[in-house]
Amino acid sequence: MVSNKSRLLRLYRYLYMYTDDKHYTTKAEIMETLKDDETVYSRQTVRNDIDTLAQEGYDIETVVSSGNYYYFRDREFTLDELRMIGDAVASSRFIGKKQKSVILGKLKQFCSKYQAQSVERHLVCVVPQESGDALICDMVNTINDAINQERKISFQLSEPGEGKRRKLVGEGENFICTPFDLAWDGRDYHLVCWSDKEGKPMLYPVKRIVKPVILGERAVERPEGFRSERFAMEMLSTPSTRREQ
Repeated sequence: MVSNKSRLLRLYRYLYMYTDDKHYTTKAEIMETLKDDETVYSRQTVRNDIDTLAQEGYDIETVVSSGNYYYFRDREFTLDELRMIGDAVASSRFIGKKQKSVILGKLKQFCSKYQAQSVERHLVCVVPQESGDALICDMVNTINDAINQERKISFQLSEPGEGKRRKLVGEGENFICTPFDLAWDGRDYHLVCWSDKEGKPMLYPVKRIVKPVILGERAVERPEGFRSERFAMEMLSTPSTRREQ
């Protein structure tokens, strides 16, 4: 006979995957679905197990009637939240088609099988994905890690313009800065940072950053009253800054 823990886990998985606020189950259905040669279920066993899961914090709703109905109510994400995340994944320029499919598949595991089909909406992304988008995603991750670790980063900077073979600024000199935040303008990422060379806050398009490396040197303190969002908006509204993108 299986252990009580195993029985509870099987019940939890069943309720999580096969019930929601429009799809209920009954004690009889639970007993029929989960029965096997090693497990003996009774109505009282099911009732006790549901009570145990509820006591452990799982939000299992009981609809009182002549036979009582049960469903898993409160989940990590609502269906609307999963749809929003799914839309963001599907429309991302920085996630490949195969990886999008993998991520959307994982999102569907946060809801019942009946809701899963509506997580991935019929959204077609008409913005072409550039060949360098995956590399930009890696650079964003590196910069974000440096922010979390409160470390400086070093990188080279390419000249403005398009194309794979862009020249490096200053023949490949290393720029050292303290990253504060990443700013997103709806199309591109920008690094908001404190530049050691300039001695002031700077804004660099991530697509122009080359080979970012996290340094062992501690980050400098953010200037008092400095707000990355306001600074990025001011810089991006300046024509000269836009021309340098």
